[in-house]
Formats: sequence, structure tokens, C-alpha cells
Amino acid sequence: MNLAMNPKADTLVNRCGRRVSVGAEPTALLWLGDILLATLGDGSVRRLSRGTDTALWMAHRGAILSACLHPDRSSIITGGDDGAVQRVTVDGQVEQLGHFGRRWVEHLIASPSSGLIAAAAGREVAIWAKGAAEPSHSYTVGSSVGGLAFDGKGKRLGVAHYNGATLYYASSATGGQVALNWVGSHLACAMSPDGRYFITALQETGLHGWRLPERHDMRMPGYVAKTRSFSWDRRGRWLATGGARSAVLWPFEGKTGPMGRAPLLLAESRHAVVSRVAFHPREDILAIGYDDGAVLLSRPADDGALDVDLTGAPIKALSWNAQGTRLAWGDEDGRIGILDLEARMPLPEARP
Repeated sequence: MNLAMNPKADTLVNRCGRRVSVGAEPTALLWLGDILLATLGDGSVRRLSRGTDTALWMAHRGAILSACLHPDRSSIITGGDDGAVQRVTVDGQVEQLGHFGRRWVEHLIASPSSGLIAAAAGREVAIWAKGAAEPSHSYTVGSSVGGLAFDGKGKRLGVAHYNGATLYYASSATGGQVALNWVGSHLACAMSPDGRYFITALQETGLHGWRLPERHDMRMPGYVAKTRSFSWDRRGRWLATGGARSAVLWPFEGKTGPMGRAPLLLAESRHAVVSRVAFHPREDILAIGYDDGAVLLSRPADDGALDVDLTGAPIKALSWNAQGTRLAWGDEDGRIGILDLEARMPLPEARP
């Protein structure tokens, strides 16, 4: 399927969406209901609501490097190259939760199930207990943290780093750590919702995984670029990944998951690499962003696709709201697109 797109084409955003220039590259696009908070590389947070309701607040003295929803889903958390971890509310109140000195806060995740928050700067991972205003404990790994991931219950924390990863029971100060060893640099990571698999992106491209608790290794090749984006479908059956000319979907149903099985390749492009993926929260639909600025919706069942936008610059952020009625994407040149749709979205037949 050729996804080369004409900039003048009648893409979906022209019919039921809008574009906004925010002046800086978005690091994350986070939904609080129908309100979008965009965290930007200039240290600011931009609020985008329906119509013309917008606001802008400064949250950091440098770039925002990481961000996630707060466990209570009423605010967001941001990490910056100023070493600060901030909580930002929808009306612009900024509260500092922690500070790592001169170290950059490059990784930040939170679990609505357990209420835990984890932030990483350098070799340190700090944990905030549910409702805590400051870190309750921390872990130190052997090298700089490459990525963080919680399981579906928010109890098990995976930390990717050089020569493998380490698993912790995050509510415990001692952590009950388990080492997952594999030579090389391990970067972005994902843990299956049921906690049975932990996957990392390798520096030299490709993925490595472990089936737990046996710690069986899984080699997952087929990439042309480093993977920086993971997304689980709503049932935990598929893990969608970027880093190839198609969205690469690994199957995780059954006793052995993807072991010995080929992935599903979805929405192949002849000229671009997938940079971001995001599964719809309620439907079997995948939003895909490419490094040529294309954004589309595709369906794993038959590879049906719908062109959403062509921004012209690499897509750096992509996210659905919780209801699946709104999709946001942001590109390297500081443009954000917002699509308004009903919860059920019929897709066209697969294109040849």
C-alpha cells in the first residue's frame, strides 16, 4: 500500500479538525477530558480547548523533556532539563514535586491503578507513593536510564538501561529487583498489561524482549530505525511499534506471545518511517504518524486506512483522549493537529 500523500488532498483534518501553531516542538500531548495540554520544548504548557479557548504557562526554565498524566487524571506531570518535576493543573497552577539538581528528567510515567509516579534522571529512579507531594524512595541502576514502564496494575516497574533492564516492585523501597540481562544499550521500553512480557528498543535498532517470570529471551528484528514509540491495544493482544516503514504489530495472545511468530506489518510507506503509534482506547484502530509528517488511521483486521493529515515535518507526539473521540498530533516544527470524531469511526476498504 502506497501512502504517499498529496498536501492538497482532502485529508480528514480539513473536514473535521483544525491545526494550531504553538511555536515549539511538542514533547507530549495529554488529554484531560476534551482539554488538550501540550508540553513544549521551550518549557511551556499550552492548553487547547474547543473553539478559541487557549492558554500558555511556563512550567520549566528549560525544555520539557518528559510528561505524563497525573494518576488522578486531573493534572499532568512534567520533567525538564532544569532538573525539576512539576505538577501542572488545567488552570495553570504549577507545583514542584521534586528536583534532581542539574540532571535532566528524561523519563516520567504514572499509573492510575496504583497511584505511583516514577521519574528518572541519570542513573536514579525516584518513586512517589499515591498522593505524595515528594519522592518516597528511589533506586539507582548501573547506567543512565533508557526508559520506564509500569505493568497494568502499576505495581511492577521496568527500567531499561545499558546491558539490559531491571524490574522492581515499585511500592517497596527495596524493590525486590530482578535483573534482565542482554548486551547493549536498551532505550524506550514497554511492559505488557498482564506483566508477562517486558520489551526494550535497542540502540542498534530492533527490539529485545523477555517472557516472565522465566526470563526467556525474545529477539524481535525487522526495523530500519530506532524504535521510540510503543502502544498496546485495548485488550493487550497487540503491541504496535514505530521504527520501520510499516507500523509493526507483535502478537501477544496465547501462552508464548510473539515467540516464533511473525509480526503484522500495517500501513507501509515507500518513503517514510513510522515515528509514533497510538491505539484507539475503545476500537481496533491504530493512529500512525510518520517522519514525513503523514498521519493516518488504520485497522489491523484488513489494513483499511484513512488519511488524517500531512504536516510536512516529522510527527513527534500522537494521542487519543480517553473516550476515543479526539486525536491530537504534533510535529517537529511546532504544529499541532486536532481531529474531532464520534466514538465509532468507520474506515474505508483497504487501498491497493
